[in-house]
Formats: sequence, C-alpha cells, structure tokens
Amino acid sequence: MTMKAGACQPIPNLRDPNSIHSSLHAGLPGVETVLILELKSIADVSFVGMPNAGKSTLLGAISRAKPAVGDYAFTTLRPNLGNLNYDDLSITVADIPGLIKGAHQNRGLGHAFLRHIERTKVLAYVVDLAAALNGRKCIPPWEQLRELILELEYHQEGLSNRPSLIIANKIDEEGADEVYKELMRRVQGVPIFPVCAVLGEGIADLKAGLKMLVNAETSYKLCLDQILLA
Repeated sequence: MTMKAGACQPIPNLRDPNSIHSSLHAGLPGVETVLILELKSIADVSFVGMPNAGKSTLLGAISRAKPAVGDYAFTTLRPNLGNLNYDDLSITVADIPGLIKGAHQNRGLGHAFLRHIERTKVLAYVVDLAAALNGRKCIPPWEQLRELILELEYHQEGLSNRPSLIIANKIDEEGADEVYKELMRRVQGVPIFPVCAVLGEGIADLKAGLKMLVNAETSYKLCLDQILLA
C-alpha cells in the first residue's frame, strides 16, 4: 500500500499484481470490421425520365434547387434534391439521372440510377413532348413511358408498382399540343400534367398533384397495359 500525500486513507498500489483491487488486465487483440451502409430513402418523389427530358430544369422550377442543366445527355450524374414546402407538409423531390434502354444491364450507369429510384415512394415520369418533332431522332412520349417501365421492372420486379403520375414537358414547343393530345389518348388511368419547365407553365397544378399523391389523397399507378402503342 502507498499513502497519497495529504490523504488520510491508503489507496491500493495499482502496480502490485497481487493487489485484489488491481484493475489492470492484459488486453485482447482488436477486431476490424468493414460495414457497408445503404441509404434506403432519399426522397418522397423521383423524377424518372430519359436524358434531356428536362428533369433538372423542372426541379429548379418547383423548388429552390439549382441543378446543372445542359443540352447534352447525362448532364446529371447523381440525384439532385429539392423541397416543396407547404404549411403542413414538406416534400423532397429527387431529379434522377436519365435512363436509357438497357439501363437494367448497367448501360449508362443504369444500375446506380435505378437504385436511386428504389429509394423513393412516388414516381413522376417526365416525358419530352418534343422528342419526335421536326425530324428529331427520338422516340415519342408514349414509347418513352413503355421503355421506362420496362427498365424499372427488369431491374426489380414491382418497382414500377408505386403511386405515379406523368409530367408532359416542353408543351411550349411548336407541335407539342398535338403530341400531348395523342399522349392523352394513348395513356389512360394516370393524371398527365402538361408543363413548360423553362417558362414555369403548369407548375402550380403539378405541385398540387404531387402533394395529393404523396399525401395519399389520391393513388394512381402506371402499368404497361395502360399504354396504347398501336
């Protein structure tokens, strides 16, 4: 035992291996573990569409987000997030990078993009009304929808079976009105919101539609048999 200077009581000598009060023990080898954590939810709504459908511009139109935009494919390489704030509700919207045919086979980084869609509750399909106008070598919006649903289902069965709506973008372009009417004829049972993301046209109605869908006030799901191709 040793005496601490100025103390009235003895304290144990921790260096004495025979002391019954000794708290020193030989340690064990440490263990190293690598953990992979996966975020299962990134947003309430995902904008799902092909490259250059206008998803990033649309996100900027409905929120204060300022994603990079450009007139070339794959401007967006990771999800951009924006918030719609209401008095009683806050909705997070994710701008998912564009999907191309074969995305489920990881074409165009498709696996990473599709996994982001898994982490959202509501699907907002963004189609380009002007894609096939004026001799452009792109597919019409109803075929865009079919390809998007197929890629989601090939990636994960049932992934497209979530509350959804359709956003028909670029309604301002010449000839887009007729394409929109044809889209309405070919796709039934799901609300379609015509918008011009650049000019802000139709944005108020779209916000209301997203709120109702996220809030479960309405529920619509887009399936392949709702799309008339012929």
